[in-house]
Amino acid sequence: MKLKSFALTSLTFCFTAICGTASAQAASLTPIVDGVSNARGVSFGPDGSLYVAEPGIGGNGNCQPSPSTLFQPICAGNTSSLVKVAPDGTKQRLFNNFESLAEQPTGNQGAGIEDIQFDSQGNAYLLTGFAGYPGNRDLATLNLGSKSTLPPQQLATFPPSTPDKVLNTPLLAQLYKADLKTGSLTSIFDFAKNEITKNPDKGDVVTNPYDLAISGDNAYVVDGGGNTAYKIKLDGSKSEAIAIPKNIISKSDLPPGLQLPPGLLQELPGGKIAIQSVPTGGAIGPDGALYVGEYTGFPYPAGKSRIFRIGDDLKPEVFLDGFTHITDLTFDQKGDLLVLQFSDKSQLGGDITNLPGSLIQVAPDGTRTTLVAAGQGLDSADGIDVSSDGKIYITNRGVGPGRGEVVRVDGLVQKVPEPGSIVGLIALASVGATAAFTKRKRQDRSGELLPKAEIV
Repeated sequence: MKLKSFALTSLTFCFTAICGTASAQAASLTPIVDGVSNARGVSFGPDGSLYVAEPGIGGNGNCQPSPSTLFQPICAGNTSSLVKVAPDGTKQRLFNNFESLAEQPTGNQGAGIEDIQFDSQGNAYLLTGFAGYPGNRDLATLNLGSKSTLPPQQLATFPPSTPDKVLNTPLLAQLYKADLKTGSLTSIFDFAKNEITKNPDKGDVVTNPYDLAISGDNAYVVDGGGNTAYKIKLDGSKSEAIAIPKNIISKSDLPPGLQLPPGLLQELPGGKIAIQSVPTGGAIGPDGALYVGEYTGFPYPAGKSRIFRIGDDLKPEVFLDGFTHITDLTFDQKGDLLVLQFSDKSQLGGDITNLPGSLIQVAPDGTRTTLVAAGQGLDSADGIDVSSDGKIYITNRGVGPGRGEVVRVDGLVQKVPEPGSIVGLIALASVGATAAFTKRKRQDRSGELLPKAEIV
């Protein structure tokens, strides 16, 4: 869906058979706001307001094929926004009619405003996505014929039938400092230009900034198109890119009879293939490290998504694996890692607007507990946050026009986790589970029990 061996920590290969996964709890999902198109990140502002990123549904403007959609055309429009729900339930759209890209005519797979986060002073930072070849972002018209001056790589992104015009969405693929009162944006970092000039993962030149976290004076951005995590000073003075390694799987892990398109995947000796990581979620852990979850690229194998830990050395190490299609993750006040799965089965061959997913809690000792199981209401879920009172909020139905909603997870019965093995005990020591939880994905959280809000 999204665009697109290392030193292992002690939690690596902590499969169900080793650490154990507790049975699902009797959770219920309470709708808070609905009517959001291709709903993405959810977060709380310093005043307790809930913010939902709405990438939008594109429009009937210029189009380009996109790796995000297996090269189906995505077309430009002004349909993105940021949905704000005040603690009293009052709702409004900020940055309304913002630039957007999406499949047409379905309006699925939107890219626009992706996430918003706040620093310790209450300043807002806005992340925009793109989902395509970044060289196409700023161009309004050009010659695509035999006399084109475009570089071959860029020209190859357009099918022969493409007219001599392309996208003009210059506000996408950037990190901004945002003034929510005036609507002004100050660019801090341009992911499109960085991908073209530096291409951190040395793979195909694609960018799709997808998730934002803030800690101290740094922003951490996960780029699902570029297979890269970024550490960026909030004043824009410095940036560092961390390439997320490809996922090596066996051909036997693929569905029987699947025909792999020539050249799309890297085939390795011994019946192995290398697929793109497609990182989609990032969070700052209790130890101050960045944790990154991946969706995995085509052919989207089930059970092969990993979570990386990136410490001060900026080297990604596999921290956990055995998940499916992670779209977001965060830590709660107790230091438990909450992992949101877009779906519990492979996206391949399924209806992307109806893929039952789940929410999994990983305790500091490695014990996994399914808080919301597939079939209990999560469907193509795409973002998660925890309010100051410990309630979990999730963007649900994250694909399609007007389908998206934010739900609160209620009815959870807290259980005392029991270590499942010596692996869990080692993990307890390595992660520092007894340390006070001081750094979370959303540095400043507030949140009351919001009433249901209808967006108009």
